[in-house]
Amino acid sequence: LTKTTLTHKHPTPSQSQSHLTQYTIHPSIHPSIDQSRILIMPKLNAAAILFISAFGQIESKLRGHSRLSSTSGRRLGITTISGACTVANFSSKITGGESELASLLGTINNTDEMQNALDEKCRAALEGSVDLSDSTGRGPQFLKNFLDGGTAWNENYDEEISVLDSVQYTTSVFSPPDGGTSTAYPQYFSNFYLGDMECPLGAIECCYTSTRSSSSFSGNADICAFDMASASKSNHILDSSITYYDTASSNQAFCTGFAFDKGSFGDAVKYNTLFHMAMKENLYNSGYVKNIPGAPLCGCVEQMPIVDKVDCIEAVEGYTINDTTGEIGVSISWQSCSDEGTLKSYYNDVLHKSQMEKFFFNKKIVDAGTCDVAAESFMNDQMLVTI
Repeated sequence: LTKTTLTHKHPTPSQSQSHLTQYTIHPSIHPSIDQSRILIMPKLNAAAILFISAFGQIESKLRGHSRLSSTSGRRLGITTISGACTVANFSSKITGGESELASLLGTINNTDEMQNALDEKCRAALEGSVDLSDSTGRGPQFLKNFLDGGTAWNENYDEEISVLDSVQYTTSVFSPPDGGTSTAYPQYFSNFYLGDMECPLGAIECCYTSTRSSSSFSGNADICAFDMASASKSNHILDSSITYYDTASSNQAFCTGFAFDKGSFGDAVKYNTLFHMAMKENLYNSGYVKNIPGAPLCGCVEQMPIVDKVDCIEAVEGYTINDTTGEIGVSISWQSCSDEGTLKSYYNDVLHKSQMEKFFFNKKIVDAGTCDVAAESFMNDQMLVTI
């Protein structure tokens, strides 16, 4: 290449000069190369270099590529941390231990300082970033109807539900479902509210009565009785109405649920747990459909019928840390509850619930095989007798 520098004067008060560099192709260039397709990059200034570098990082994140860090010389990676957000848990998984963790957090190598930084980062990671109503791809009204039991997804039809398999719900925290409805319809998702409080007893339950799969329906719970006024915004029955079920029948429904202590990890990710339980496991994987008549498909335990068993799942706490930037995210998994695997035993024996909370909870989920007694007690509370 040969180079010629041209000078051009700008018509500005300062009469500043700019230099344009012109390149010409040397005659000895290989004849097989199309000279019209050769692009010569001029010398870039610092701002242009920073822009290209930032664009490359964005492109890498969008496409999931890994790049080598130009500052650390190590490959970008994500380390998964099991358990609570503590210095001990994080440092045990990170190569370099506490000193490397301090570097990633931007603190001195002091346990208290690092724990304070971790607490702040984990708290930020647990803030809801995705509206649950976006998970179905069909908007808030569809989700509300699904939770009430009134969509094609709630029937035995071979309705397309493959969208549920592509939802990333283990690394992003769902915020309460809203979809913009709260502006005109406060607490539109009434399934998760009792008055102004969000599931006061800290338990959410789903119950099914049929299946869309080829196998026959297999329940796990007897339905005892139900005060339909507790779910009037799901069944749209304004007047007082109760249901007394045939307690002689067995395993009329399949019920699953989860519970959490206020302010816990399980509380923060409860809508991820709801998606995992109701949509991914119960509907997509197991094919359970159809709500108990008059009751919502899913809701706070206060809005559900009295039953004698509810299977239980719990969220398993976990996090991720970027080994270059120190950015912390969540890594959620689920397992059957400890302590017999039932929601009743988990609520009473594992969680830190008050005696008052346990009293009202145990009115909704009674001991296995005691539906007849529970139903009669319910009728007495209503000042009614069975005929």
